[in-house]
Parts: sequence; structure tokens; C-alpha cells
Amino acid sequence: MKAIFSFKLVLIVFCLTIISGVNAQDMKKPDPVKSATFDMLMGVWEAEPYEMMGSKWNETANHYMKYGQFMFVDIDAKDDKGQTYSGTVIIKPAMDGSFTGWAFDDWGMVGSYSGTVKGNKISLTGKSDWGSEVREIEINGNTMVHKATFTMKGADGKETTSNYTYTYHKK
Repeated sequence: MKAIFSFKLVLIVFCLTIISGVNAQDMKKPDPVKSATFDMLMGVWEAEPYEMMGSKWNETANHYMKYGQFMFVDIDAKDDKGQTYSGTVIIKPAMDGSFTGWAFDDWGMVGSYSGTVKGNKISLTGKSDWGSEVREIEINGNTMVHKATFTMKGADGKETTSNYTYTYHKK
């Protein structure tokens, strides 16, 4: 009985050694994602003041790559009534020009995104706790324009659709 147990133990250790040796040799971090479109976004952008839901907002969005694979966008905003907003969007670009992403904010919202990039344009759709959005983004040098359509359910359960245009300038 001891001989069978010892044989099985030796066999398991041998298999684990072979498997771990192969995996260790084959494992390496992926190369950083390269996207000319996302490269245009890197840095801090400041929005021209905009109206939203009865308030005038000022916003800053910091775009940067992290871990070589993800674009983070940290957003900080404040309205003319002292209300604040902070959020983070995390985008995972793919080599084919598509991307997926997630958003989280200090109002408890969680959202998901998908879209495509081509040249200086980004198209995305998103769904979150509060509704959905379609957004077209165009980057021209130090100016970036977002055209967004939001669909949200009101307290009465009826959907409302709003269109906004946001213009950002690179700092």
C-alpha cells in the first residue's frame, strides 16, 4: 500500500514539475496595447462649461494607460451649485480597433461599454444603472468633441432621451 502511495506521489510531483516548467517558460506579459487613436487621448482634458440637468458643470478628464493594457479615464466635475462628481472609466482596447470597458463613480453607478476606434474617431455604446448611452467622439489636435445621447428612466418609469455635446481642450 505504501509503495502505491509513494508511486502516486512521485507521479504527481513529476507531472506538476513538468507542467510548471512548461508554463513558466511560456509565460510572459503581453506587449503593451498600441492604438494611435487612444494615444491621441493621453493626458488631461478640460471641458468647456456645459449644462446638464439644470446645472452648469466644469469637468476635467485625465486619460492614461495602466498595466500596458488598460486606458483609465479619471473624471472630476463640479457644478455651479456645489455638487461634485468623480468617476473612473477603464477601457480594454483590442488590436482590431474594438474595445470593452467599465465605469464606476462616487454616486454608486456601474456601467459597461463597447465600441470601436478608427483614425481620430471613437464610437461607443454603454449601459449602466441609470440607463444607456450612445457616444461619438472626435479628436482634432488639442480639441475633442463628444456627441452623446442618453436614455434614462424617470421616477415615473417613462424613458427620456437627452442629447449633449461636450467640447474638451487638452491642458
